[in-house]
Amino acid sequence: MDKLQYDNLYKFLVSLGIVLIVLPVAALVFLFNMEPILISQADYDLLSDFSLQMIATRNKLTSYFISIFPWVAGILTCIGIVVLLIGIFKWVGLQKNLDKKLDAEAAIQTLNLLKMSSAEVAAKIEEEVKETVSIEAPTPPVSSAVNDHSSAMNKYIEIEDLCFNYFTKRYANKYSFERNIRMGKYCYDFIGVSKLNNIDLIVEIKYLKIAAGNSRMIYDVFERVYNSGVNYETIAHRNFKCVVVIVTPKEELPRLENIVETYCKAHRENASRIEIKCMAEESL
Repeated sequence: MDKLQYDNLYKFLVSLGIVLIVLPVAALVFLFNMEPILISQADYDLLSDFSLQMIATRNKLTSYFISIFPWVAGILTCIGIVVLLIGIFKWVGLQKNLDKKLDAEAAIQTLNLLKMSSAEVAAKIEEEVKETVSIEAPTPPVSSAVNDHSSAMNKYIEIEDLCFNYFTKRYANKYSFERNIRMGKYCYDFIGVSKLNNIDLIVEIKYLKIAAGNSRMIYDVFERVYNSGVNYETIAHRNFKCVVVIVTPKEELPRLENIVETYCKAHRENASRIEIKCMAEESL
């Protein structure tokens, strides 16, 4: 009780509540431990009028204190209990938020340790480019194959950068994003660690220059992303929400939305586990 906790309001309320509860008890102990004035009648008769008046005043004040003490003690105790309960309730809530923040910071530190190397990032993007190019242009002219591949790689990197900037700006208050993470056999484009709870975002970016003909590949992506979320939950011990962002040129957007709508109707259970965003690259 010598040192009240002033570093936040709720700790102060807890300390104040304890003081208000203990104060009546301390006053009662003090009252019972007061030593009475014991003097002989002869000494009493020799006291001056001023001393007699002081003794009478003290006895009067003591009697008055004893008469009102039960009421004062009851009021202070009730106020103390209310203040204590408010302080504890608010303090616990504040502590839970602090724990969430510490858990999120620990998760971010872990993700930083699992970041992919530059070579691994390049290999991941090349694999994704091959996956889409094989559908969009299965037999490209040999003379332009190298240039087309390099252009597709650069385009994919550009789209991922734009999407990362989009998400970090849009969800900065709710999530802290890390990108290019490998956990086990799965690679993650972005992972958004929640600042509010333990439900993190698993974000997968896909760029399709042509939407038509990619239905099977898109369906496979949805399934793979969900499995990567399960893997994340197992390793990081945090819950997850999958977000698949499919970017395409503006003129291809209606076709892409039709493909996604068809998938959602045919696979309602799977679609409910994943948030799917179809975006025109011009909007980024």
